[in-house]
Amino acid sequence: MSARKKRLILIQSMLLIAAILLLYIFYYRENINNEPTEKVKIENEKLEKLTKSNYFEDIEYKGIDANGNRYLLKSEVATFDDKSPELVNMNGMFATFYFKDGKVLKVTGKTGTYNNKTNDMKFRDNVKVVQADNIIFADNLDYFNLKRLIEVYGNVKGESLDGNFTSDVLKLDIDDQSVNFFMNNKEQVKINLKRWKKVSGL
Repeated sequence: MSARKKRLILIQSMLLIAAILLLYIFYYRENINNEPTEKVKIENEKLEKLTKSNYFEDIEYKGIDANGNRYLLKSEVATFDDKSPELVNMNGMFATFYFKDGKVLKVTGKTGTYNNKTNDMKFRDNVKVVQADNIIFADNLDYFNLKRLIEVYGNVKGESLDGNFTSDVLKLDIDDQSVNFFMNNKEQVKINLKRWKKVSGL
């Protein structure tokens, strides 16, 4: 092989290597420059989405009702509607009512709403009410702050030391601690909750 051909092959090889190196450097630099930008863009899109949807996690409300009883309301997830800012939609809803006589009432629900103006609460799906040795299960529970009333309805079932019961609707008067049961046939039974025990350490 002549010296001229050797030089030509060498030059072609060097040009090929240089081209490969240039392509590699260009591709690597593009990825380095673009990756942080894309990541920031994605994070900003997530943040913008959360801001627009008014999405919050582990939210908590504390307050005092019309008669001076304290309550604590928690939610795993909460969203706000711009059209009705007073309504807070909740998932994983949990409320504790601390009455001045020492009784403690706990209510949980899978979903629900809280009105931050009236302090009314609505619990939905897998509702559970616990007070001392008394447990109530239902589909729905409404707490009316000004009316001093708790209304439980939909497949209401209760368990206590005094026995078990089922009902269509249960209404609890918060002030006098009386309960009314309502059935579809309009029959009504009243019971007194004075047997409920004082709970401490909750």
